[in-house]
Amino acid sequence: MKIFSLTLLIVMMISATTFAEEIPPPIISVSGEGIVEAQPDRATISVGVLTRAKNPSEVQAANAKAATSVINSIVALGIERKKISTGNYNFNPVYRHTDNGKRILDGYEATNSVTVIVDDLNLVGKVIDAALNHGANQVNSLNFGLRNKTAYQDEALRLAVLDAKRKAEIAVSALGKSIVGVRSVSIGSNSVSAPRNYKMSRAMAEDAAVGYETPIESGTLTCSANVHVEFEISR
Repeated sequence: MKIFSLTLLIVMMISATTFAEEIPPPIISVSGEGIVEAQPDRATISVGVLTRAKNPSEVQAANAKAATSVINSIVALGIERKKISTGNYNFNPVYRHTDNGKRILDGYEATNSVTVIVDDLNLVGKVIDAALNHGANQVNSLNFGLRNKTAYQDEALRLAVLDAKRKAEIAVSALGKSIVGVRSVSIGSNSVSAPRNYKMSRAMAEDAAVGYETPIESGTLTCSANVHVEFEISR
């Protein structure tokens, strides 16, 4: 009987120990953010050539001539042709409405959008001015970016994890506990944002047309990352 009781006690102790080991430790759930600022080293410019005329072939010829002149003027600045592309081309009839509501064909228009990648930021203003002085009459957009953004994104992610760990350590320490492990990690957004999307104003276009160089400031890019971490803490 004593042997049976002792055996039962040992079994109960082992079961209790196993049950305690199976209960996962408590966790603390924390979000972290990492931000890295970077100077842009690339610009993407989109300029457009809009032509209108009564005759479709005249519109097409005028647009092709102006677009070719724009591209050649940009190449003359030292931009490689492989970094110049056609972003969009549209050819449409143009209608006007009479007083009695009739729609009458008034001619045709063609729009050729030229996209330029510029790696020397000192040339950005010159590229815009050259385009406007050689047939372009629209500047659709100007965006700054990074040729190799991976290193900045990786650093932002590392800082986000460290931020989450720092917050968890402060909270756990205040509770008189300690971090004993990591339950899970989830990565949220990891992006590069530009300070703005530049639009060419009419005044800037007029300045370029009369010989003033368009001033362009690239500003600073922000690389950000967010993580969510669940840390295991002591009981």
